[in-house]
Amino acid sequence: MKKCWVFFIMFLFFFPCHGMAQEDYIGIIKTMSGKVYVQRDDRRIIAVPKMSLSAKDTVVTGHSGYAGILFTDGTVITLGTRAEFRIDTYIFAPEDDAYYFSFFLEQGSAIYNSGKIGKLSPQSVKLSTPKATVGIRGTRFIVDLN
Repeated sequence: MKKCWVFFIMFLFFFPCHGMAQEDYIGIIKTMSGKVYVQRDDRRIIAVPKMSLSAKDTVVTGHSGYAGILFTDGTVITLGTRAEFRIDTYIFAPEDDAYYFSFFLEQGSAIYNSGKIGKLSPQSVKLSTPKATVGIRGTRFIVDLN
């Protein structure tokens, strides 16, 4: 029995969930279909449901891929096919009254449904595309770069 506990503790220590610290966690890939990848640093990782995301991650969907991303403040972003979505900055610290969400959509389409950041501090949400930057003042929108 003791060997089982030792193995379990070693497993948790050497194989943390998705290779990231808990403080880096900003959301998850809640739903997905088709081919979806997460580009993190110089790695391309095949996405799986409930995969943790951190700032600076880029979520890429394939020709038939879709992904639903749920952030810690309740914001939901749904990506269509052939999308490339980068999380530039994400700060949700209500205890410090600090909010900021900046993301970049290189290509594809996305549906944005605001969470607490967009409701408490709408001026703190910013979408950038290759040709424009948009300040978000509403709670829902669709952008299509195809």
